[in-house]
Amino acid sequence: MGRPQKTVNSLPLWITVGLLGMLGVALSSGFKPWGAALAGAVLPADLAADAAAAHLFIQRISPYGPAIRAAHMDLTGLPFVATLPYFPHPPFSLIISLPLAFVTFHVGAALWFGFTMALLFALAVLLHKSGPADPSAGIGVGPMWLLLLAWPPALYNLEKGQWSILVAVLLALGWRAVHRGHLRSGALWAATAASVKVFPAVLGAYFLLRSIRAAGWFVATGILLGAVPLVWIGFDSFPAFIHESRQNLPYWESFPLVMFSIHGAITRALVGGQWAQPFVYAPLSARLIETALLAGLLGVAIWTTLQARRGTVDQSLALLVWLVLLPLLNPIALGHNGVLLALPLVVLARTLTIVGQQWHRWAWAAALILVSVPNQTVWRFAHPPAGAIEGLAIAALPAWGTLLLFVLAVSVAHMPQQHDRIVEASGKILTSPAASITVQNLIGRREPTRFKE
Repeated sequence: MGRPQKTVNSLPLWITVGLLGMLGVALSSGFKPWGAALAGAVLPADLAADAAAAHLFIQRISPYGPAIRAAHMDLTGLPFVATLPYFPHPPFSLIISLPLAFVTFHVGAALWFGFTMALLFALAVLLHKSGPADPSAGIGVGPMWLLLLAWPPALYNLEKGQWSILVAVLLALGWRAVHRGHLRSGALWAATAASVKVFPAVLGAYFLLRSIRAAGWFVATGILLGAVPLVWIGFDSFPAFIHESRQNLPYWESFPLVMFSIHGAITRALVGGQWAQPFVYAPLSARLIETALLAGLLGVAIWTTLQARRGTVDQSLALLVWLVLLPLLNPIALGHNGVLLALPLVVLARTLTIVGQQWHRWAWAAALILVSVPNQTVWRFAHPPAGAIEGLAIAALPAWGTLLLFVLAVSVAHMPQQHDRIVEASGKILTSPAASITVQNLIGRREPTRFKE
């Protein structure tokens, strides 16, 4: 194994290269990502549907159907063709967006922009406290917040008025709880995230493998939060929501800005649609390839979680593997979903300053650069209808970077460490110098490893 790179007054070279590469690729479209993000304070395109849904909700009208487009038009003044055709957000999102029903759209947009900026600062605070406390990877809260404001996935959230930063904060709170040994609290936070955006529901598999009781809390929380708005607009809105989600998938799955999704990359290459031209129309082959690949990725995550249950892998690093997997599994993971990778990137960076090999560190830098490709750059080089080559080589660059990060997270989670390496890197003094140490010891948990459920 390579020696850990530690410095006192500066970041390690590989972290510096990764951050500079991130800034460089962010500037591949000039200052357009920042200009578009600022425009999100006035006219965030995606938030309009949420605001329209909130106006319908207070009238006890379900937004899951044709009413949403008329409300969208009335609220924004947009023509019918410019409104979003489906409303696939889960029912609990109506509770979060409820304040938007009592203000004009422009006031609501400004309020949501400020709320998102506050969430981004909260994420910076959580990132600052996540992972091993090592000075060579230490970045203060202020600089961390500024880095997030320079990061294209975060800028895309601000531009469109999206919800991924909120989901990232909830999942970071869930990871922090698991890291501290509070499995039930972690399940509650994760279930809340799944009630805001559906795709984190896959984390239920992690909690099921760890504890039946924690999985029960996950499911119960999700059902409770989902049921609250349905009491007001009727429980028949839930099957309507499922219908809207199913209709939404074929509409967007080949879109070039579906940048983190394995499904999106394969669809552009072998199915196509209104947004993309495939190599060849082979939907059956596409589904078989996708099923095999996703089954393999899930199998690795399950295996890692089972190892955590046996105590040979740190449980919080096992959860980190699932967090990296989320954007890949989401069939329409647009560029803003990349913000969910902030926590895995920070935790892995801090871990790799203490342990790991050189390829781990440079793979981290490469992954950071790839997942930071801005949507404006993708749109310029893979403008719809994008060709199959552009769909794989340009639009899917963040997906390939996420796959690399997944391999890195799995490798680090299963990496045994020797006593003298840990003592040299982190200054720990252990009672059994001859004993080998896993990454679980590295994280430096202050509480016993037994979970509080």
